[in-house]
Amino acid sequence: MADFMITDDFPKSEIEFDQRFSDPKACYDYLFNQKWPTGFVCKRCGHDRYWVSARNLYICTKCECHHSLIAGTIMDSSKKPITYWFKAMWWFTTRKSGVNAVNLKELLGFGSYGTAWTWLQKLRRCTIRDQREKLSGRVEVDEFFIGASRPGQRGRGAAGKTIVAVAVER
Repeated sequence: MADFMITDDFPKSEIEFDQRFSDPKACYDYLFNQKWPTGFVCKRCGHDRYWVSARNLYICTKCECHHSLIAGTIMDSSKKPITYWFKAMWWFTTRKSGVNAVNLKELLGFGSYGTAWTWLQKLRRCTIRDQREKLSGRVEVDEFFIGASRPGQRGRGAAGKTIVAVAVER
């Protein structure tokens, strides 16, 4: 997956975000500038001229190699509009309390909880650095259980609970 860096010109508020990324062209323009900051360059032949297809593929005028801005990203093969992805990424990265699948389903008007859940899993995977170092030095670890209270056994052996473990390096 390609690494994208957020630049200083990224919106500072949701109103600014909505004004800037309200249409697909603005989203594709942003991705274009992230992928080719100095202009288009064909990965096959190095040519700098292209045309854009109806499916937003950048096609080299010399060798006709197809370049997609979303191939190899979490948006690859998605049938949803790119503006939905941008909005989901905005909420995922800017909400202090985070966003869950139910919130995302309601915010984007999805008919399926499963779609919202899958999108969040993809977004969460993007936040993990490959080559990250193992925790060292003073490490604090804690665990807790998620799930509604139910009659029966309490604590570690309770049915219907999910354990969550957290570790942090001090």
